[in-house]
Amino acid sequence: MESRISSYSELIDSEINHIAQLKTDYLADEDLQKLSTVSIALTQYERLAAIKRLSNKLFMFKESSRFIEDVQIYIPNIQKTIRASSYLEPMEEDEMLMIRETNANRSPRIAVWKEQLILALYDPPYSGARSNFYFKIILSPERMKQTLVQITAKEDGKYFLIDNANTWMLSNTSSGVGLAADFQDVLEGNTFLHGSGFYNMSLDEQSYLGAYRSSKYLDTTLLVAVPERQIFKVLNRFTYLFWFLSIAAIFVVLFFSYRMYLIIHRPLQVFVRALRRVEVGDLNVALRHDKHDEFQYLYGQFNLMVNRLRELIHEVYTQRILSQQAELKQLQSQINPHFLYNTIFMLHRMAASYGLPDVTRFTDLLGKYFLFLTRTGVNEICLDEEWKHANVYIEIQKIRFADRIRIEWPTLNESYRKIKVPRMIIQPLIENAYKYGLEKKGRNAILQVNIVKTQQDTLLISVEDNGSELSEANLNHLRSLLAEGMNEQEITGLINVHRRLQIYFGVPFGLQFERSELGGLKVTIEIPNRGEDEK
Repeated sequence: MESRISSYSELIDSEINHIAQLKTDYLADEDLQKLSTVSIALTQYERLAAIKRLSNKLFMFKESSRFIEDVQIYIPNIQKTIRASSYLEPMEEDEMLMIRETNANRSPRIAVWKEQLILALYDPPYSGARSNFYFKIILSPERMKQTLVQITAKEDGKYFLIDNANTWMLSNTSSGVGLAADFQDVLEGNTFLHGSGFYNMSLDEQSYLGAYRSSKYLDTTLLVAVPERQIFKVLNRFTYLFWFLSIAAIFVVLFFSYRMYLIIHRPLQVFVRALRRVEVGDLNVALRHDKHDEFQYLYGQFNLMVNRLRELIHEVYTQRILSQQAELKQLQSQINPHFLYNTIFMLHRMAASYGLPDVTRFTDLLGKYFLFLTRTGVNEICLDEEWKHANVYIEIQKIRFADRIRIEWPTLNESYRKIKVPRMIIQPLIENAYKYGLEKKGRNAILQVNIVKTQQDTLLISVEDNGSELSEANLNHLRSLLAEGMNEQEITGLINVHRRLQIYFGVPFGLQFERSELGGLKVTIEIPNRGEDEK
């Protein structure tokens, strides 16, 4: 209520201020100045034309505000009162006196004259002379009431716009302008007509609760009174509504608490119990959630994590078995390896001393070959070392097969030499090519080794031959061994290499079997192209 009163009070002040500003602007009007000062020097035609123009301007002034009922200017020099649409007889002396008294403080003041609300202005005289003109704006009480009635449009209330000097009042309790008889007793004290606030009053044997706000600009007070029963009726409705909403809120809280238990708490309990089972080593856990929400995603990721743990444990277990089997085979194949290496070294020196170059070269290659094999404590080496060892094996086979096999062996690129790889991954592939593809070939046998870099930044090391012993059944069997994994205690050397590559580099890498364009088997190693620092 207080904000509404403040808004309407400012609206009235603004409208009256607008009228006062327009009124002041007319002081410098050329026609008004001529008629009020030098009218005697004007011809009859010029005087009538000036009166007509001034009347038209007053009409425009009247239409500029909804609060204006009429605009009049009395000019003593011509003894006429000019209005918006015509002109009247001279103004009475009492009315001129009222206008002078109203403008004594030079600020807008609404006065009452013959039950009319007026805003007045006059041209102050100089050296005791009479005033040149008197400006009177008649306000429309009914239009002002039409604006004020909106304050109480939705309540059975009353409004009062009161002059603080108790000279006039606008109210919906009476018609026209004046003091409402039923409200006269309340106005006698006049203690609340300053500032703003609230008050209690009795009117027509009915209690009212009201608010008021004073305007320093117009020296008026706007009051609004609403029956107490109307206010408490609304409060009672709010009281009932409060209790209804409170009870409803309790049920809503209980309902949502139960829903939160079903949606969040219970799935969390299931998830925590599953984590505890995994914590004690039970990996046969699978969670299921039928609803399409965040827990379905969480359960799915948990199941993927458990499956991945099982796979990792299986890979570690497989790696341990492969390592143990490789170590066992290595131990079985080594009968005092240092004695064997020393013996080959002695043979090398004897062959050199007796001038046997072929034997000298052969024993030198054998020494390098067995020296590499006896390094059992090293699990990974540079690709350059693995490449040299495979080359040593090829050189030994060249002595064995002489010119029966044509070897295509490329030089290793400098940028690949430092790549870390597991030991013994290339030589077993070459050994397999000799054993199953080239031994029975006779002449025109070909062994081709290549290394290329792919667009995916991986290296492909291929070993292929032109052997004629490879059937489609054998090729499919080799491929199935790669897909099925290690199902037997004893596995082939190629599958051993494949498993070690997958354990070292990851599942996407390893061996690939296909038929060579030469006609035999093509075995390809795929490894990532990364240096020592990237591992």
